[in-house]
Amino acid sequence: MAKGNYIKIIFGLKLKQLRIDKNMSLSYLAVKSNLSVSYLNEIETGKKYPKADKIATLAGALGVNYDDLVSLKLFRNLAPIGDLLESNILEQLPLDHYGIEINKLITIMSGASMQLSALIATFIEMAKSSEMSQNNFSRTALRTFKEFNDNYFEELESAAKEFLEENHLDGLNFIESGRLSSILEKKYNYAVDEETTNNFPELDELRAAVVKGKKNKLFLNRRLSDAQKAFVIGKELAYNFLSIKDRSYIYSSIKLNTFDQLLNYFKASYFSTALLINSMFFVRDLELFFNLPEWNGNTLLELMSRYNCTTEMFFQRLTNLSSKHLGLNKFFFLRFNYENGSNRFDLSKELRLNTRRNPGGYQTDEHYCRRWLSIDTLKKLEAELKKDNHFEKKITGILHSKFFGSEDEYLSISVAQKGRLLENNISSLTIGFQIDDALKGRIKFWNDPAIEFKTVNDTCEKCKIADCADRVAQQVSAERAGKMEALETAIKKLEELE
Repeated sequence: MAKGNYIKIIFGLKLKQLRIDKNMSLSYLAVKSNLSVSYLNEIETGKKYPKADKIATLAGALGVNYDDLVSLKLFRNLAPIGDLLESNILEQLPLDHYGIEINKLITIMSGASMQLSALIATFIEMAKSSEMSQNNFSRTALRTFKEFNDNYFEELESAAKEFLEENHLDGLNFIESGRLSSILEKKYNYAVDEETTNNFPELDELRAAVVKGKKNKLFLNRRLSDAQKAFVIGKELAYNFLSIKDRSYIYSSIKLNTFDQLLNYFKASYFSTALLINSMFFVRDLELFFNLPEWNGNTLLELMSRYNCTTEMFFQRLTNLSSKHLGLNKFFFLRFNYENGSNRFDLSKELRLNTRRNPGGYQTDEHYCRRWLSIDTLKKLEAELKKDNHFEKKITGILHSKFFGSEDEYLSISVAQKGRLLENNISSLTIGFQIDDALKGRIKFWNDPAIEFKTVNDTCEKCKIADCADRVAQQVSAERAGKMEALETAIKKLEELE
């Protein structure tokens, strides 16, 4: 939150608290201070900050010291709100996108009970002591925003089509980076540089950066594939074509400090993917692929090769268009990163649409179920890399799974691949469609007998599957839940004795 807004809100909170403590109404304070009720109301709600002479008048009317009134130190019952304002938590919540004004929210909170104030204080401490304070609020809010919209944004689809038509690219399904680079340079006065970052070892893991000037410079990492370069250039075109100003100029999600920057980063990514993967061609190709009677991973890879896109772009486009054009609106999408030999699988991206299940575990520290396809494809790729460190092929896989203790079944498709910038790092992209009548009518190979079937769960800690050979952690959460359930059952039996 901007310092000026913070000061205005704090002053308003203190003024209102002092007025209430003195049993003064707004109209009574207005008479004593010779200020209007409307002006005092704007001060108390954090919209205005009075000049020094008016602060002195208010201090006199309230019978308090001037310095105490302007101090940023809040009263004990308001202290949690001060902590909240000082933290970066509110900046990471997209309140304005949900029609919520921070000033009004703070005003409501300031009149809350001590119990709610204690809850706010606890919430802040939890945020400070966890990764929640590291942009996770914004990322969770963005994921929810995408889910509310079925991860399909018509305005961005239309903008991408307009750009393609305007630049005579609408008849193509394979657009090379050089074509987009030329448009960026000629239309938007950029210089694209693929060599300079090679002189800075500390930038080896950075995809790109923009330096603004009379001629903006886009510095690309030379090790990027053409598809990755095209994606970055497409995003830079998006920022310009969509007139997006609030953005990061470093192509790293770590540098996205607010929800608006994260949302704009997503919009630019969506636009770029829509440029490179034409919706009309893509839906047609998917329909042909899903009509195959048997699963074939090589056919999937061949389909990907028709577009100048990365595996992640392909899967992201699939999540954009499945609900709108294919009637497949119940699925999850996961990206896992893995460092060879580490046995640690990091969930770096997730999306869920109309599913009750959460195989990603909400980025938990618990151990993700090792029976899932995401892990299987990563382990298979790791095995290939142990035999040949120069192995470059992608590993595909498919799994028919059923959640333990439920009737929920999923058909998951996954691709694992080596990273280009992080040495010894591999990743898997997985989309899991819930098996229902819509899926059975759309994906013909869903019941291919060659597809492996497994009973799965969320995490080892929560899992009650007996004698699981894939378990890597004790079922502590499941045992704890079982003890609590047994305790509640026993209490009910005691009550029945009465």
